[in-house]
Amino acid sequence: MKKNKLIPTLVLVCVLAGHVAAQCKKQPIESLAKAVAEGFESKTLRDLDKQKPYSGKFKLIIENSLADDNAPDRFVVRRFASLAQADAWLTRREHEELPARSVKPFKKCAKGVCTFDFDGGILHNNLYLKRITYSIRAGCPYLKTIYLLDGD
Repeated sequence: MKKNKLIPTLVLVCVLAGHVAAQCKKQPIESLAKAVAEGFESKTLRDLDKQKPYSGKFKLIIENSLADDNAPDRFVVRRFASLAQADAWLTRREHEELPARSVKPFKKCAKGVCTFDFDGGILHNNLYLKRITYSIRAGCPYLKTIYLLDGD
């Protein structure tokens, strides 16, 4: 009798596990980094939620470029369960569409970090995508942290 109840439970677990694996999009991390950069700049990060390129919550960190190294307000750290939530929070922080969202040229991804080329400096009233940290599970890249730099 107990075996009959166990079989439907195992089938349900297998179906749910297959559904979770199906959400994973196997792609090079560079493709995901460039998609995040485009979504950040165009304020359409929410569109990436269909792929669910994160596992659980991810972190978003904004560094104040004018703050001293030991200043308590140098970093703003938030955790989000979706890119749509992060995008909405960033939009609420804007005043008259400033700071503008900017992305420097993509540099590379290696050892869990994707970076962007900041050799040209930064401008006032711009929020820059600085770097992304990631992990890879079963061939699928997942965002861990998105780092932004506030040009103040």
